[in-house]
Amino acid sequence: MRLLAAPAKISVVDLSDKLATRLASDSDDSLVLSRVARRSAAEEVRAQLVAIIESGQLQVNDRLPSEAELSRRFGVSRPIVREALGSLQALGLTEPQPGRGTFVASNVTKMTLSFGQYSSSDLNEIRRCLEVPAARLAAERRQSEHVAGLRHILAEHDVATTSEDAVRYDGLFHCAIARATGNMLFLRLIEDLREILQEQSLAVSALRNRGAMAAEEHRAVLEAIDRGDGQAAAVAMDAHLDAVEVAIQQLARERSRSPRLRSSRRPLSGQAAETSSRKSGAKRTTRTKPTKELS
Repeated sequence: MRLLAAPAKISVVDLSDKLATRLASDSDDSLVLSRVARRSAAEEVRAQLVAIIESGQLQVNDRLPSEAELSRRFGVSRPIVREALGSLQALGLTEPQPGRGTFVASNVTKMTLSFGQYSSSDLNEIRRCLEVPAARLAAERRQSEHVAGLRHILAEHDVATTSEDAVRYDGLFHCAIARATGNMLFLRLIEDLREILQEQSLAVSALRNRGAMAAEEHRAVLEAIDRGDGQAAAVAMDAHLDAVEVAIQQLARERSRSPRLRSSRRPLSGQAAETSSRKSGAKRTTRTKPTKELS
């Protein structure tokens, strides 16, 4: 376990309505955090922390800074930090240890079959109730600007370089379909649903080739909408949701084979691990020494 100590100085720039810019810190070993200056603060805090964990700047068994320290460093309230940390735990990246803090549990997201009080099957069921008829109506009512907007979103999705960006454009695509119906209640409901789906979408995006498959499914929906074929649009959306359900089942199987994804753990420099025989079922004990601090 690495303990984090006195922070090094970092530079931060606030940008309105855009991701905060990350500037180099004084030390190559320092972690760079950017102040949050956007509407969805919890989402941005989570995105930065996920990137730090997945890049290896924070490794398995490392302790995150305290909630108060993260709040100060990001420039957001503690409830925002608490919400972001809850998302990291739901993704299987961190685990809280009472009285000690929050520690990195894995650098790979796990599949969670429930999200708060909602199971993945509940989410997919309500998506079919909303998004299949929305696709049908969008095809029947769309204007040229709606089709142009959908094509632009898919083009951006194709060049996305991170899972966060891919999931964001995925959500924008589904919301744009709702907007094309002309019924703003569809848009409001699907926007709210996308917030609940965020963690599931991140987990599904980790599957190999899932991004490319989703893009093709989205194009089938878009082409039907462009043609004004409501029935084809509904069928294409239903097929897309079928594929999402298959992906969730695949992730569930992978999770059952490796519930905590511990194989992703890498020993720290200077760390001596003493592991008893797996066959005996004895507990694993680890000795660690303090290492560098979070800037």
